[in-house]
Amino acid sequence: MTAPDQLTDERLDHEVRTAIAASIRDRGAVPTIAEVAGRLRTDAPRVDAAFGRLIDGHVFIARRGSHEIYAFNPFCSEPTDFSVHAAGRDWSAICGWDALGIPAALGTSGTIRTRCGDGCGEAIVIEVAPGGAATGHAVFHSGVPARHSWDDIYFT
Repeated sequence: MTAPDQLTDERLDHEVRTAIAASIRDRGAVPTIAEVAGRLRTDAPRVDAAFGRLIDGHVFIARRGSHEIYAFNPFCSEPTDFSVHAAGRDWSAICGWDALGIPAALGTSGTIRTRCGDGCGEAIVIEVAPGGAATGHAVFHSGVPARHSWDDIYFT
């Protein structure tokens, strides 16, 4: 394998993206720039630049004012109103759509817990089978057309 400091930007971006996914799978957590740099045995400024390119390409959502990861869809780096228990771990998603994607991304079943967003606050629990079939009593509504999601990704 070529040393990370000798890779083209395109190849490094691929290696960084793969390292992020592997870290989520192995550790159950979204990694930081420093953690990815350590995993790839390269310097943090080079990984930070790769993170910037991945953000520009809408590969993941950065924390406001930073290149650190807020969400590597469907996984969020911090607790949210959409919690998912899957593969023996607890995860967070930034929205209902991503919450449904966590069991699918892990190839397993899962339980999604959230509250109704219409103001009543009723608990919502959705069970997702390994094949993707979901059971529960909820209606998913997106107030923003998908083609406009990145217009303000923090609102969407």
